[in-house]
Amino acid sequence: MKKVKFIYAYPLDVNRRNLYESKGLGEYPDIGQIKEKIKHWEEIWNKANKDDQIINYLIDLCEEPERASECFVIGAGMRPMSAPLLIPIIGRDGERSDEEFLETLIHEIIHVFVEERKKYWRKFVDEEYKEESKSTQNHIIVYAILEDIYKKFFNSLPGDFGDTDLPDSYIKAIDIVKKEGREKIIKDFIDNK
Repeated sequence: MKKVKFIYAYPLDVNRRNLYESKGLGEYPDIGQIKEKIKHWEEIWNKANKDDQIINYLIDLCEEPERASECFVIGAGMRPMSAPLLIPIIGRDGERSDEEFLETLIHEIIHVFVEERKKYWRKFVDEEYKEESKSTQNHIIVYAILEDIYKKFFNSLPGDFGDTDLPDSYIKAIDIVKKEGREKIIKDFIDNK
């Protein structure tokens, strides 16, 4: 997964566009807007991931995933996801800012890299965090690695795009990382291969 290829997800985008029209859900970006955003996002990603620094870090930490590296892009009507890797240009609160896009992309890529670590998930997380929801469990390591990437490569922390837009399970995962420390959580991840 050295290179992330951004692809306009035409069939899914047409489906979302038709849904918006039939249900009167408001304005939907046209194809030209989506393709322009793809070009813009490629530039942002290539600058942030210069010399493949983020991807190489994830490969060193997690091993390279077997999955392809396509990031499908649509106009609106879905949340970002990692399987398949998909990001709409419009979020819940309007157009996705460049900062929000970058953090979202890195977040979803981390999911791709960590998902295959069965021993970590089944033996460690299910035991260590059994009181937490599955969503919180999934996001503890994701947020720890996300925070580590931001500290290493951007000398900052991930942004806060409004707690009202973050699910409670993700806020809980962030709280756990802050309490336990990202270094400890990443070490647990490495120790439980």
